[in-house]
Amino acid sequence: MSRFGPDPHAFFDHVYAIGAPWEIGGVQPAMAELVERFAPRGPALDLGCASGDLSIHLARQGVAVIGVDFVRAAIEEAEAKRPSLPAEVADLLTFAVADATRPSELGTFGSVFDSGFLHLLDADESASLIEDLGRALVRGGRLYLHEFGVEFPVDNVPRAITETEVRERFTAAAGWRVLHIAEAEFLSTVAAPTPAIIACIEKG
Repeated sequence: MSRFGPDPHAFFDHVYAIGAPWEIGGVQPAMAELVERFAPRGPALDLGCASGDLSIHLARQGVAVIGVDFVRAAIEEAEAKRPSLPAEVADLLTFAVADATRPSELGTFGSVFDSGFLHLLDADESASLIEDLGRALVRGGRLYLHEFGVEFPVDNVPRAITETEVRERFTAAAGWRVLHIAEAEFLSTVAAPTPAIIACIEKG
């Protein structure tokens, strides 16, 4: 059983039916600042892309990006934004219903973005994802992380991702280099900003 019950698909389908609180009408500011500081290489992959705001933000900067999510309603919302975009931006965007825990099956990328995905996974799932990210990123490619930094004593919420965990999982011995890691905030429509962690990690 996952952190989100015996059927995570059904859980997140329900969340989108009532209004996902992480849909804030644009890219998370902390992630936008990280992208500005560490320019991404294309093509890019946006894991758990939700309704596509981060993918669109990247495409506006000229980066070809694939946004994936396992919630069909989220991908439908992302596609619904396409007609309002300039053609040169829309042409750089691909959205798909797919399993974000297996990024290497989706291709090889210069950048991978994770704005609130890793913190949905338990420890074993996280280890598997990170191992696969090593195959999905090209040498010198970058992983951009933005995750909750605190644990809440209630069911059906993300877990905390700490700086210690990031540094223990993304080691030089495993072929990673942490370029930047800092405290940040994760915004939502239902609560005060949540303490978070932001990081940019390079694949050696």
